[in-house]
Amino acid sequence: MAGRIPKSFIDDLMSQTDIVEVIERRITLKKAGKNYQACCPFHNEKTPSFSVSPDKQFYYCFGCGANGNAISFIMEYDGLEFVDAIEDIAHAQGLEVPREASSANKPERQWEHDYYQLMEKVARYYQQQLKAGKQGERVITYLKDRGLSGEIARDFGLGFAPDEWHSLQALFGHDQSINKALVNCGMLIEKDSNRYDRFRDRVMFPIRDRRGRVIAFGGRVIDKGEPKYLNSPETDIFHKSRELYGLYEMRQFNRKVDWAVVVEGYMDVVSLAQFGVRNAVATLGTATSSTHIQQLFRVCSKIVFCFDGDRAGRDAALRALSHSIPQIKDNREIRFMFLPDGEDPDTQVRQVGAEVFCEEAQNAPSLFDFLMEHLKSQVDMDSFEGPGKLANLAKPFIDLMTDAIHRERFIQQLSLQVGLSEQKLNALLLDPPKQQSGDSPKQQSGGIPLTQTSQLTPIRRAIALLLHYGELVNQIPECPWLSQLNQPGNEILKTMIEILRSNPNISVGALIEHWRGTNVQPHLLKLANEDLMLPLAGAQQEIIDIFTRLEKSFKEQRFDELQQKVQRGPLSPDEKREYQTLLIESK
Repeated sequence: MAGRIPKSFIDDLMSQTDIVEVIERRITLKKAGKNYQACCPFHNEKTPSFSVSPDKQFYYCFGCGANGNAISFIMEYDGLEFVDAIEDIAHAQGLEVPREASSANKPERQWEHDYYQLMEKVARYYQQQLKAGKQGERVITYLKDRGLSGEIARDFGLGFAPDEWHSLQALFGHDQSINKALVNCGMLIEKDSNRYDRFRDRVMFPIRDRRGRVIAFGGRVIDKGEPKYLNSPETDIFHKSRELYGLYEMRQFNRKVDWAVVVEGYMDVVSLAQFGVRNAVATLGTATSSTHIQQLFRVCSKIVFCFDGDRAGRDAALRALSHSIPQIKDNREIRFMFLPDGEDPDTQVRQVGAEVFCEEAQNAPSLFDFLMEHLKSQVDMDSFEGPGKLANLAKPFIDLMTDAIHRERFIQQLSLQVGLSEQKLNALLLDPPKQQSGDSPKQQSGGIPLTQTSQLTPIRRAIALLLHYGELVNQIPECPWLSQLNQPGNEILKTMIEILRSNPNISVGALIEHWRGTNVQPHLLKLANEDLMLPLAGAQQEIIDIFTRLEKSFKEQRFDELQQKVQRGPLSPDEKREYQTLLIESK
């Protein structure tokens, strides 16, 4: 497994990154005073409320509250995870992302050849075979017969693997290390010291990750043959449970996706796109995973799973249900669409048209409606035992519900079916909801409750001042006592001082990045966006006054601690001297 990205590299990368340039590569910004503004890309609005600060290196939307730095923007806008966002920013600057040794103290595995470059070259080769290869016309005729246009084939990078055993070795030559790399990427099969092409005489669908890099292929036979569909095996760069076919293409076509439909295969995705449904993705020969759902919720707030109406489709829906329930919270929505028997998304959209297909998808039963229907189908509600059995069948699903509102509403509906009050049903079936990781403001050291700057305690006011005027750190005296001060936020303030002293030119966005993934980060962003209504000169005097008060508080705290210890037993010589000094100062 690759090691962690060094924190020092992230700090340096953030110091070299201009958030305005990062965002302007994706949306149009207009200068507005010292900041830039635009209509928010994360919610629909007509009047710009999205502000980007080049001084602080972070953005804030006054409409929906979206905020963060360059990394946060790429994660939300491009639907990338943290590491992918770092790599995207580094790649734009021509930098390689270093990795620390893994937890097993082994260095990160180094590839002799860049797998992504090899796969991109293979994809271009397959595309060339479709356009100008010996059998290209036959393949193009097949695609046209399936109703696919040249534009759709281009958008999805469709190609053709010729009916040859060694076409890739002819393409790359007989360099043993390259051929070994192609084996590792799943493009060649190695057997009894022989290597040959995995894909032969198939229409090829390149599978791209969220950054657009080719990581695998799916191949479909043109005439007869088995298997009908063939996917790349798992490799160092391809993990089926993490990837969705068509997600990159969907984002390229439309950055503002309101909802997404999950179908079974890549041909379904491409066929739907041909009819104008450009928000379809597909799992890759594996069941829907929590990772798949999390990826889609980074892009949109509504997911529709599209299943066949037969038993296999129902079974697949139940597998998706278990992974979906814990992901439902806030404004997220999941629906389950079942097609008529014998139909697939391709045939269904041809019959009813894109508009009706999309309408049926968005009005499909909700996750909770489907769950209730599934539970009731397993019991005889007219029997004495039926309602009780229904309640017991529901319990494991209720345990998966992490959103308190949806949980209570489902229990309310269940109580009507069972004939018991909600209170009684809760008492009989449910344990107290477990607190989710990160919910407690005390879970991170010195968590900062959301509040206005005018109501802040001295420590939180000091944090706010440092976020606005990092140079104030030069006004703060050495304060080794700060970590011992029993006041909320002391560890955050201590860490912030250390960071600013070691990197005085760090931007606000890069500074707050040190708290990514904690419940502290959103509150720091909130504080950074507040207008202090205070000039630098006033802030300098205030920070001095704050630390004078904090040191006085610590001395009072320490005096009380020593006084209590005196009552329990003798003090050490050092403690005696400290106690006497504090006693004199207190008079």
